[in-house]
Amino acid sequence: MARWRPLPAELSDDTRLLVERLRGLKDRTGLTLVELAERTAYSKSAWHRYLNGDKFPPRQAVEALGREAGADAARLLVLWGAARARHDRSVQEAASPAAVAPAVTVIPPAAPRRRRRATVTLLAAVCVLLGGAAFAACSLVSLRLAVRGASNSGAGRGDLCRGESCQGRLPHPSRCAQDARTESSVASGGYVVRLRYSPACSTVWAEVQAPRGRPAREVSIEAGPDESLTSHPDPEADPAPAADGEFSPMLAASTRSPEEACAVAEAKLVCTSEDGSEVTSASAP
Repeated sequence: MARWRPLPAELSDDTRLLVERLRGLKDRTGLTLVELAERTAYSKSAWHRYLNGDKFPPRQAVEALGREAGADAARLLVLWGAARARHDRSVQEAASPAAVAPAVTVIPPAAPRRRRRATVTLLAAVCVLLGGAAFAACSLVSLRLAVRGASNSGAGRGDLCRGESCQGRLPHPSRCAQDARTESSVASGGYVVRLRYSPACSTVWAEVQAPRGRPAREVSIEAGPDESLTSHPDPEADPAPAADGEFSPMLAASTRSPEEACAVAEAKLVCTSEDGSEVTSASAP
């Protein structure tokens, strides 16, 4: 039987019940987190967070673990649904203006790109409502704003992919790394993990600089509970880290969910996002 760490005290009763059930199913399979990651679409670091209550598990992950353990899918999804409903209510309550104390607003480095995108989207919606000749003039202003944003970020350089069309591709072969900037970073034990963003491609990915002969075991990028892509560097094929580092595949940049870059570096899970960074144990229970 695995020795699990205590669950966070702030978990709701429904979520706590769900996580405890998932832990029991994981124990029933007899799989390590590495083996579970190999059999599902979710990385070891993602399972580490789901099973320790650090992140709410998506439905697909619950279904995948249920299949591996031979669990009753219908009963398991009822449990997940109740926990998800309570989780969503908690998120909405936390985001309510009445629940937020007055504070000084700090604009993160990525705010300009998101603010410009929101401005163009809002202006386009207004254009549709105006109609007629006013629509043409309004659309021209909207187009100029969009073009200005693309030129400032280095877009329009030939055959670059963009957004969803980049999903799952690597940043360097796709030329998305040419204008990339670091949104956040964290260093631990000689490893440096960075969250990278390309304005031209509108994508994000994880980048890891590792000590020579000690490549990261796993590099992943996440955007919310349902979007995660992971790469597993092969130390036998290339024991020396590449000069430009190790990379996850790319995700389309999202304004809806926080983006986070992670790496399993030796016995640690090292993660960074615009909201902060953390280093925790990555050992499988």
